[in-house]
Amino acid sequence: MSMTPRERVLTALNRGVPDQVPWVENDIEEALQVQIMGTANFTPPELCEKLGLSAFGAHYPMGQASDGQAMQTKETYKESYYYPKKVTFDFVPPWIAKMGADQDTGRTYIEKGLLVSEESLALFDEFLPDPHHPARYEKVAEWIKQYKGDYAVFARIRLGASSTLESMGLDEFSYATVDNPELIKKIHLRFSEWSAQVVDHLNEMDFDFFWCNDDLAGNHGPFMSPKIFRECFLPNMRIVAERIKKPWIFHSDGNLFPIMEDLLSLGMTAIHPLQPAAMDIGKMKKEYGHRVCIVGNIDLDYTLPLGTEEEVDAEVRNRILTAGPGGGYIISSANSLTDYCKVENVWAMSNAIKKYGKYPLEG
Repeated sequence: MSMTPRERVLTALNRGVPDQVPWVENDIEEALQVQIMGTANFTPPELCEKLGLSAFGAHYPMGQASDGQAMQTKETYKESYYYPKKVTFDFVPPWIAKMGADQDTGRTYIEKGLLVSEESLALFDEFLPDPHHPARYEKVAEWIKQYKGDYAVFARIRLGASSTLESMGLDEFSYATVDNPELIKKIHLRFSEWSAQVVDHLNEMDFDFFWCNDDLAGNHGPFMSPKIFRECFLPNMRIVAERIKKPWIFHSDGNLFPIMEDLLSLGMTAIHPLQPAAMDIGKMKKEYGHRVCIVGNIDLDYTLPLGTEEEVDAEVRNRILTAGPGGGYIISSANSLTDYCKVENVWAMSNAIKKYGKYPLEG
């Protein structure tokens, strides 16, 4: 019997076998959304229907062409957080950092983290929005009711790790692991406590799952030793994880194998994105597929931005045949669909998922 897109996602997250492999993206950059749809005036389910996606979250232009991400300042962030101008399902704290912006694209980037001392902790009060402010929750609840239909809807949150690393800066963080690990713990605790309070509200809303974005690693391994991860990160990440009452996907780029056992102790439902350059999806399926759903991992270094449509087709088939048997697999890019992906390759991915993703799988 045919399943709805939402049923496919929830079945796969529960490590079951749906009627076909679901396709869900952590994010699709707005400029690419407009290219796919041929207009900025569309709804999230219309994008899902056209591409063949099974769920939506993140943010959508909804009638406005993307002009890049707005410059974040402590003066503007709170107002835009409480009263979003575009459809968004993001509930992440701001970077507490000096921000820059690319003049050509408008894309923002971090110039320098500002949380570098005990004294700088006062910046939390200036930057962090009120996690209990009702306006954003009320608006998002309206959007869910209006657009959800047969699709799964997710909220994007953080557990505090990525916020800590980016708001300190990797250099300052690295020094602090030796000179002042207590500062790392205090910074992480503030971010985690904020996210935990947000999660309490999201648990009561009609979200199907959460997507927790906390980059911890590069291609060769985590940004910290397993000991530092265990002592400075894991306890505060657990503060948020223990408050989550819905299925949730944990996202981190890079090689997570050195800290995988500690990471899985947080109780996530799924791991994303298993970057091909950093993690072998076959190994992940074999060693951990009985414990978590696997989400990923169509290559973003070459295949989607630079490859041919035939190469996309072959990689999608390979991933489905590697990670799809027995269920518990959701296909996606190896991070998100960025605006430097070829549009024709995104369509090739869509067509290949439909071609190879029906259960029982070929072979």
